[in-house]
This record gives sequence, structure tokens and C-alpha cells, in this order.
Amino acid sequence: MKFSFTKHSKKFMIVSAAVLLIGLVCGIFMGGFNLGIDFTGGSIITVDLKQTYEIPDVQTCLSNAGETGFTVFRLDKTGEGTQVQMRIRPQADEAADIAQRDAIMAKLHEVYPEAELSNVERIGAVASSSLIKNALLAVGIAGVLILIYISIRFEFHFGVSALLCLLHDVLMMMAFVCIFRVEINSSFIAAVLTIVGYSINNTIVVFDRMRENRAALPDLALDELVDTSLHQTLTRSIYTSLTTLITILALYILGPSSIKEFAFPIIVGLLAGTYSSLFLAAPIWDLMVQKSGKASQSGMQMDKQAKKAAYEKNKNTQKAKGKNKAR
Repeated sequence: MKFSFTKHSKKFMIVSAAVLLIGLVCGIFMGGFNLGIDFTGGSIITVDLKQTYEIPDVQTCLSNAGETGFTVFRLDKTGEGTQVQMRIRPQADEAADIAQRDAIMAKLHEVYPEAELSNVERIGAVASSSLIKNALLAVGIAGVLILIYISIRFEFHFGVSALLCLLHDVLMMMAFVCIFRVEINSSFIAAVLTIVGYSINNTIVVFDRMRENRAALPDLALDELVDTSLHQTLTRSIYTSLTTLITILALYILGPSSIKEFAFPIIVGLLAGTYSSLFLAAPIWDLMVQKSGKASQSGMQMDKQAKKAAYEKNKNTQKAKGKNKAR
């Protein structure tokens, strides 16, 4: 007996709601999001260590100086340079900034005796508000365009379901960064935008198979249509996500800290996107259509689109067979 996705759809929604609730509770009791320097402002300190170094050693020095939420970058990407750049959280006033730099240099001198301070640059939080506005604008525009495209290509209920799943994936990423206290910076924003574009792929494949099955099996009930289509696309969706996940895991395990900041939310987004496309997208569509009382009307619209697609597919197949016979 095949597993029924539609019968267990509420359980899947409860699982998602539970994870989001845990993320919300962690965010409330842990002081909100762990915002990085891109959002809070702070200082960028450039130091010439006068010798080659390893990023973990510099990070240890900063931790020993009492710093948290910092980021360390190489200025020379070859690994042979002596200059290092550190992004540090802001202090209350200028005196505290000076004390902070002195503490950092003291710890660096314990490991790198000839280290010299090369440059100090303060960053305001003005850029952060602009970054947030642009990111929200990009997500909003992408959402509207996705809704319009799916509504034209399939139907409106499909578009709404896809948007709800995209929102679910983004919220899952936010929940996990709250739970694990991952720093939110420009890399995280890039990861969110990447997932918004990527996680819709598996959902579209499922919707396309539902439309094809509607033409091939016109008497099939909506619940059975959803389950059949999901079983047919299950292996493909898992393999596609798994191959991508392996690559991102390799980046997270072997990459530097700056890459890990990007890879971790991508991993969460990939898992959430696969989960939503298999267990939420089609069942949500099924619930919306049934509750709206337009199941028959929806079926007719899908029939027309699916029959047209099936006709075009059959037409192309016949042409291909004719060419092969001619040869």
C-alpha cells in the first residue's frame, strides 16, 4: 500500500509549525537574531602580522580578547600574505573602541610579536537598512513574478501554494539561524535569495506531473491525483536535492568561515525546500481547491491545459517516428 501524502498533510504542517515555534522561542529568549556587523555597524581593523598565519589562530586571539560575533578575512587569497582584516562589533563610545583595539592587539602580540595596526575603519548601520530593504524588495518582486507565471502556466491555486512553500522555506532558514545562533550578515541574505530561486524547482516538477496525470486519468480524485503525482516525482526530487546537498556539505566542511556562513543557511534551505515540495505544496493545493468549492472548475481548467500539453507531446512524438522511418 502506497503512502498517502494527502492523508498525513496536517502532520507535516504540524512538524513545520513546531520547528518555527522553537525558532521563535529561541529568538525571544536569546535576544533576537544574531546580527553581524553588516547590520549593526562596527569596526574593520586591518593588521599586518609580519608573518604568515592561519585564520583559526587569529580567531582564537580575538576570542581570548573577549570578542564575539567577529569575522576574519584574508587580504591575500593565496594564503602567503601577512595582512589580516577583522570585522568587530561596535562599542558604546570612542573610548571603548580604543580599549577594544588595544585588547585585540595585546592578544595578537602574544602569538605575532611584530604585528602592527595598519588601518581602522568604522562602519555605520545605515548600509544595513538599505541592505534589508533591497533584499525584501527582491524577494517581493520574485514572489509576484512567480505567482504570475505559475498562475498563467498552471492555475492561481498552484501559484498561491508555491508562494506559501517559499515563505515556509525562508522562515525555516530564519528559525534555524535563531536556534543555532548563526550570524546574520550579507552572506545570509544572499543564501535566502538563492533558496527563493532554487526551491521552486521541485515544486514545479510536481505540479507539471499533476497536470499530465489529470489528462491521462481524468476520473481520478484530487487526493489520488496528488498522491500519484508525488510518488512519480519522489525519486527525482530526492536525487536532485541530494546531489546539490553533497556539494554544499563539502563547501561547509572544507571551506573557510566566510563560506560556511553562506553554506549553512543554504543547507537548511535545501532541506526545507525539498520537504515543502514533497509534503506541503501539492497537499496545500488540494486543501485550497477543496475548501474553495472549485474542485470541478479547477479540474476542467487543468484538463484543458493538460490535454493541450499531451496533444503537443504526442504530435512531436509522431514527427520523430516519421523522421526515423524516413531514414
